[in-house]
Amino acid sequence: MFRTNRSVVGLDLGSSFYKAVELTRDKGDVILTGFARLEVTPETNRREAIGEVFRRGRFRTKRVVAAVSGKSVIERYVLMPKMSSEELKRSLTYELDKHLPLPPEDTQVDWQVLGDVPAAAEGAPPQMRVVIVGAKRSLVADLAANLVECGLTPVAIDVDVFALGNAFALASTLAPPAPEEERGVALVDVGASKTCIHIVAGGSSQFAREVPIGGNDFTAAISRRLAVPEDVAETLKREPGDRAGEVRDAVGSVLDELTNEVNLSIDYFEHQSEGTLDTIYLTGGSALASFLPENLERTLERSARMWNPLEGLQVKADGLDVEDLQAAGPSLAVALGLAARETGRIPERVA
Repeated sequence: MFRTNRSVVGLDLGSSFYKAVELTRDKGDVILTGFARLEVTPETNRREAIGEVFRRGRFRTKRVVAAVSGKSVIERYVLMPKMSSEELKRSLTYELDKHLPLPPEDTQVDWQVLGDVPAAAEGAPPQMRVVIVGAKRSLVADLAANLVECGLTPVAIDVDVFALGNAFALASTLAPPAPEEERGVALVDVGASKTCIHIVAGGSSQFAREVPIGGNDFTAAISRRLAVPEDVAETLKREPGDRAGEVRDAVGSVLDELTNEVNLSIDYFEHQSEGTLDTIYLTGGSALASFLPENLERTLERSARMWNPLEGLQVKADGLDVEDLQAAGPSLAVALGLAARETGRIPERVA
């Protein structure tokens, strides 16, 4: 029997589904010991839905990591003089407004040192690269309060887009990374209402952002263009059958917009690092749309393929529907990444 204090649940509060994954440490291994998901609507009561997810999952722990996202969350990658952790904390405490356009008194801040940066010129002072994350304090407090009201113990509140990187970091500990992953990989998680883009290289976060384009935009475009109800459009998005050409035409402008956002992110990484990125890993429920990998490969001239974050992960859970888990796999990257930060397998941020 696993000790519950070694378990944690990653809770992804998406706009269409709430998803939860429980990870347990056992003698150094990381094992998936629980899973649940619940379809939600804009009218869903968040607290009641969270409670239902935990009832369905029958998890062995109440410890949970959830995430915030949206316009009230800002990420910045900055170069700073090399300094100790304490010096960095003091610097960010007193000079936060230089890096984040948010009122310091209303902002919850987190950061992580990503590594040293080669000197720009001989004799130049050493620098380091730091990622800084800021979120409205009320956003974090409200979510934590909801979790506590559900009888849960929030051990951390993270950010969706960084959870995506955590899931990839965990996967890298389960199997040796491929050469292209060391050079650079774009993780693109396409959800219902937004897409998270996180570029990692050499085991380190290089760039992360969130764009307000998702599967709902594809569905709406198909519904309008083909004059069909949204439930029919949702089916056509995933299984177009002999209407594949019509569906591709219907989503053209939305697809171009999303592809452009991915391209801009890759361009930023390649110009900043002078590296190359050849591979795009797609996750998220809406990444299953038939036209997405094909369009990204053709337009960006890079390999684009689905990534299942469950690959290589041991599963030991009584009564768990394995078929449902595998079907949901590509949509579980954020939930898995949220739980992963508490496994001891990936670097922790310091604030």
